[in-house]
Amino acid sequence: MKARTGFAIVVVGTLAILSFLVVRPFLGYVLGAILLAFVFTPLQRRLAPAVGKQVSAVVLVVLAAVLVIGPVVGLVAVGLVEVESIPTSVDDLRGLRSVQESVESLLGIQLEPIIDRVFSGLTAGIGEQTSRIAEAGVHAFLGLLLLVFLLYYLLKDGDEFVAWTKRVTPLPRDVQDELYAEAEDATWAVLKGHIFVALVQGFVAGLGLFATGVPNAAFWTGVMVFLALVPIVGVAPVLGGAAVYLAIEGRPLAGVLVVVYGLTIVALVDDYLRAMVIEKGSSLHSAVILLGVFGAAYFLGPIGLFVGPIILALFKATVEVFSEYYGLSAF
Repeated sequence: MKARTGFAIVVVGTLAILSFLVVRPFLGYVLGAILLAFVFTPLQRRLAPAVGKQVSAVVLVVLAAVLVIGPVVGLVAVGLVEVESIPTSVDDLRGLRSVQESVESLLGIQLEPIIDRVFSGLTAGIGEQTSRIAEAGVHAFLGLLLLVFLLYYLLKDGDEFVAWTKRVTPLPRDVQDELYAEAEDATWAVLKGHIFVALVQGFVAGLGLFATGVPNAAFWTGVMVFLALVPIVGVAPVLGGAAVYLAIEGRPLAGVLVVVYGLTIVALVDDYLRAMVIEKGSSLHSAVILLGVFGAAYFLGPIGLFVGPIILALFKATVEVFSEYYGLSAF
């Protein structure tokens, strides 16, 4: 290897590492902008000839804010209101007193001091996290601001960026074209399937909350839509909490019905749709999807729920293309 070639590799590698460190604090928001740009690019290509790249990009950024960012921010705002209404003592829970008295008479112990200490600990814990919550709020605001600007420029100049990427990639053009086509198909399959399954499962689970009269059922339905993005975990925390709430309120039969509904109807909807839409559309096994969701969520935060399976699908597509053109399977 020539000295200047080695020097160029060292320089490029060093700058790549430094660039990653610069982007790392907002990597989730950057990936979110890329993902939204991918989704809205087909609309951008249709609108741009009629109104221009800048105007169409602005319109689509506003549309993305209304359809995607707005509901997320609204859900978080409602969630903060719900946190403020968390009971701080046993007396705040209407139906818990009778349950407490029954358990005390059965076991012969006093539960009220224990319950009060638990509630006091929860309240103190929330108070101690106030500064961290404020810091996270500032970071989220800056991240969303960055996401909006990146989305605008990716929509406006995304085609030029892709063309530049193809120019600097040391692969034949036919290999690149097939690689990009496979990557696009895999991304659409995972993205549409993942979100579609979450929407349907969250909606079906929410019907159970509405039917049993759980308060703020619309809010918890929105929460379940996001939780449904996580396989295994899914909507179980909310449905389980609803069952406990109904039991405390003196409606144990309704609580049991919520549990049965979750284990049958909701579970069947999740299993059937996930197998039909995601696995068939992207040719990814359920175990791979699970690994992508949990691994990327741990590394990238909430955006990893979407990006994780897509990254693994892109890896699979890349291996298949390289194997076809360069005979990697022979090794």
